[in-house]
Amino acid sequence: MIDYDEKRDFKRMPIDCSMRFSVVGDERDFQGKVINLSNKGILFTSRQKLEVGSLLTLVLTSSHAGTPPMHATVKVTRVINNRVHYEVAGIIRRKFD
Repeated sequence: MIDYDEKRDFKRMPIDCSMRFSVVGDERDFQGKVINLSNKGILFTSRQKLEVGSLLTLVLTSSHAGTPPMHATVKVTRVINNRVHYEVAGIIRRKFD
């Protein structure tokens, strides 16, 4: 039997970097912390409550000086309230340079 993790098209990579994001249609910026990232998805924490189905624009900033920021549009697929923060999962719809 194939292990569940092996069924993924792209492996999740643990990442510890900050990010900022906004909900499409809302000009406010919010902060988050990336937990993991794959070619098609992201998992991050935030103090901002988000709704499943929301579209976000986000910028991930690496702590490594040589790594440029990643800009993307993400659709929220899951939100879990952990009392201290929200754990947000999303599908990466589009990446920008």
